[in-house]
Amino acid sequence: MLIDLPIRLYFFHENEVPFRNSFFCLFWTWSDAILTAVDLFIMAFASIERYIFVFRHILLRNHYRLLYQLPMVLCFAIPIIWYTVLIFGYPCQQTFSYFTFQCGTACYLTNTTVFTHVENIGFFMIPLFVIVVGNGTLIFRVLLQKKNMKQRHRLSQWRNNFRMIGQLAFIGILYMSVYVPSCILLIFGNYVRRGRFLPWAAEIRTRYFIHLKYLVIFGCPFVVLAGQKEMHQMLKNIFSHITRRQTMRWRTNVQPLTLLNTQNRRENEQKNTIRD
Repeated sequence: MLIDLPIRLYFFHENEVPFRNSFFCLFWTWSDAILTAVDLFIMAFASIERYIFVFRHILLRNHYRLLYQLPMVLCFAIPIIWYTVLIFGYPCQQTFSYFTFQCGTACYLTNTTVFTHVENIGFFMIPLFVIVVGNGTLIFRVLLQKKNMKQRHRLSQWRNNFRMIGQLAFIGILYMSVYVPSCILLIFGNYVRRGRFLPWAAEIRTRYFIHLKYLVIFGCPFVVLAGQKEMHQMLKNIFSHITRRQTMRWRTNVQPLTLLNTQNRRENEQKNTIRD
């Protein structure tokens, strides 16, 4: 975010890249592609890892390096190796347009469609599919487990499991709200032939949805905070304090009707006594 976002904002403001040289254009394309792919890979792995942690924790503990450390390394290594080799090492003639986003499309994508399909399917569709199916299966399994836990009088353990998947589920929903529409537009724009939505879908995805990933990045901290138990308790204390203050203020300002009638009667009697 600290690398790509300032460059992106400068481009949208000035309609040109900050530095007009080929290395900067390649670096911008390389860093943005790696960060996007790593982000999706880690989220997809987290969806699988959380399921194993909740329902197969013994298996995860016995094979920690194989099921946790190795996939985490691969989430970083595969995108870094792939994009480094193709962006900096693929033999093709790259033309740069300094008034186009990321100086135009990388030449390895324009030379052949094989790399385009590999990136669309392997680096975008498959991780997104794992996120959707993994989170859906995890939520369904935990909700289905509640009945069995209730019969065994182990609802406290079920609440702990539900709390553990709660944050991941909300983050997954945040990812899906941005990337699932983008995936649908990608399918209509690249893989649906002779469709009237083909040019419209490709334009909408290129112009808007490739930038909406920052909604996920900026939204994740708020989702994590919303899932914290301490945050819930703090919000309850704040609202209860505000409610008590409003109640006390209402009680001090509003008097019972009988008391008002008594005060008015006494005032009238005093006035009549003075007149007499």
